[in-house]
Amino acid sequence: MQKIKSKSFVLIIPILIFSGISFYIYSLIFTTLKFDISKNKRSRPTKYSYIISSSDNKILSKLSRKFEIDNSKNKIPFFLKHSFISSEDKRFYKHNGIDLKSISRALFQNIRSGYVKEGGSTITQQVARLLFLNNDLSFQRKIKEIFISLILEFRYDKNQILKLYLNNIYLGSGAYGVNEASQVYFGKLIEELTLSEIALIAGLAPAPSIYSPYQNIELAIKNRNQVLESMYIDGYISLENKNKAIKEKINLNYQKADNFLDDKLLINFILEETDKRIDNKNDYKFLRIKSSINKDWQEKAQKISRYVGPKEIEFALLSIESNTGLIRAMVTSKNPSINEYNRVISSVRPLGSTFKIIPYTAALIEGIKLSDKFQDLPRCWESYCPKNFSEEYKGSVSLIESFKSSSNIVPISIAKKIGLKKIINLANAFGLGYKQELKEFPSLAIGSYGDNLLNITNAYSAINNNGEIQRPSILEKLESFNNESIWENKFISKRILDFKVSKKINKLLEKSVKEGTSKAAFIEGKKIYGKTGTSDGNKDLWFIGSLNNITTGIWIGYDDNKESQLSSGNAAYLWKKFIAEIYKISIKK
Repeated sequence: MQKIKSKSFVLIIPILIFSGISFYIYSLIFTTLKFDISKNKRSRPTKYSYIISSSDNKILSKLSRKFEIDNSKNKIPFFLKHSFISSEDKRFYKHNGIDLKSISRALFQNIRSGYVKEGGSTITQQVARLLFLNNDLSFQRKIKEIFISLILEFRYDKNQILKLYLNNIYLGSGAYGVNEASQVYFGKLIEELTLSEIALIAGLAPAPSIYSPYQNIELAIKNRNQVLESMYIDGYISLENKNKAIKEKINLNYQKADNFLDDKLLINFILEETDKRIDNKNDYKFLRIKSSINKDWQEKAQKISRYVGPKEIEFALLSIESNTGLIRAMVTSKNPSINEYNRVISSVRPLGSTFKIIPYTAALIEGIKLSDKFQDLPRCWESYCPKNFSEEYKGSVSLIESFKSSSNIVPISIAKKIGLKKIINLANAFGLGYKQELKEFPSLAIGSYGDNLLNITNAYSAINNNGEIQRPSILEKLESFNNESIWENKFISKRILDFKVSKKINKLLEKSVKEGTSKAAFIEGKKIYGKTGTSDGNKDLWFIGSLNNITTGIWIGYDDNKESQLSSGNAAYLWKKFIAEIYKISIKK
């Protein structure tokens, strides 16, 4: 009986091992076959190739779309295809995902040289690592890689696998895929690359950080030449092609006179707005996108953002052309090339005193005059007892004087007199109150509710535009590859204020800059209309101001909403510095 039990136990062990292995293999097969490339985060799908230009036709960015995996008509350029095959996997079209011959050769070379001189991984194995695994040097990972490679070869044809590889391979400097590498290193679309440039990109594949032309141009060129030599030996290029490519001077993107804009967030916002305009229309493969950005202003604004300290505090700037709504400059962060958060659009923060234009405008609409008196004294509304920021009170004061000193008492008194509902309706007409719903609380009148920099700046822009509000836009027009018009901005405005009312509001704003709390923005000889704003604890520091036909808003604060040691005067001064730069005005420091 004991022997029978022992035999049964002995039999169970291999069954369990076989079952475990079978389940493991089944899991790998199931995962690989169910894989959806469209949902792969690393692939960063690009719907179309594009060239983005500024309002004055300077190129801001170029990027080729990813290769379409299931579209056989979407071809990989000949030299690009064979540069990677020649340098990374010569027998790509002959093996079934695993190349024993290459593995043996690599093992022999590595033993002979005494170090890892070359790898034996096929392009298919590299795709397996890119999409499913990591670069851990373990036996378990290698087994998974082999299984997944065999399944990939079963599921996709060779050209599809090559597209997966070229779309996803990391080539250094933040570039995932050859389309991004083409943009990062040369500022070109894939179709614009020369043979020399293609070979340099292919030469980055084994170790992008080591062979990066930005880090070591001599080593990058040496590796480029090796790729060209390999392509020549394999019969993909002629001797003349090879020699010409070797002699060609490498002109990297940073060496170009017309450098691209190093602002990932701004480019992404332009593309998001573009997607909205072409939604449900033709499946465009190439777009010429003319943005409204003034490249010179944008670069000056970005430079000014670096003056803001301490290091962790953040900065956003938006400049709108008041009579068109076109966005001429948009800074989303002090470090937009690495930061993922758009503080102009996505950040909803208490508006502070910048919101006070709404109750004062409502008062003027209701017939209250600038000279009418209000009591600027401490008081309570039920349990709500606000204080002036300076804790100074002026007693009986005119509307214009109370705005100049940024009283908190007077706007609440106005709200109580004319009704909070009218203030909310007016705020909505100005485009405010949609990011954070406005409710009938007294603190609303002094900016306790939040909105983003785009909306509050556009509200001031409407006042600067004599009471007509425009829909803000970062796009001027979209064209196809053949310069065929796809979409063009139509400047449609809506009057929300009587001209006389907007003129009176501008008088308040001018007084605030010339004599009041916004004096840090004052420029001798210029009519500036603006207002500072501060939330509790100096957590949010604002200044929105207009000069000529341009309205510019600035926000400073910490992302984690902590208190700062700065004041809204800092925001006003940076506004003045930006305006002085773009209009070439001399200002005192």
